[in-house]
Amino acid sequence: MANMHQLPKLNGRIKIGHYHAIPQARANLYQAIRKRLGLNRMQLAKVLKLKYEALRYRERTKRTYHPCEIVVLYQLSGMSPEEFMQLLNDIA
Repeated sequence: MANMHQLPKLNGRIKIGHYHAIPQARANLYQAIRKRLGLNRMQLAKVLKLKYEALRYRERTKRTYHPCEIVVLYQLSGMSPEEFMQLLNDIA
């Protein structure tokens, strides 16, 4: 007779696409710089000469940055190299 308290056999794979089940505390560089400067999205979009929708996309979904983006955001931030590197470390 089988043990009634035996656990079912589980498949140990994590299914691709179920990222909502794994919360990530990652921040966004655009959002961090915008908040540091005290600007709203529209104002930062004008400064960066981006469409509002493009900045919104970058803040909501973008996690990989081109080196040019990093340089522009660093110059805009007015932070010291050490402060900016700490911000990048906190975001990563």
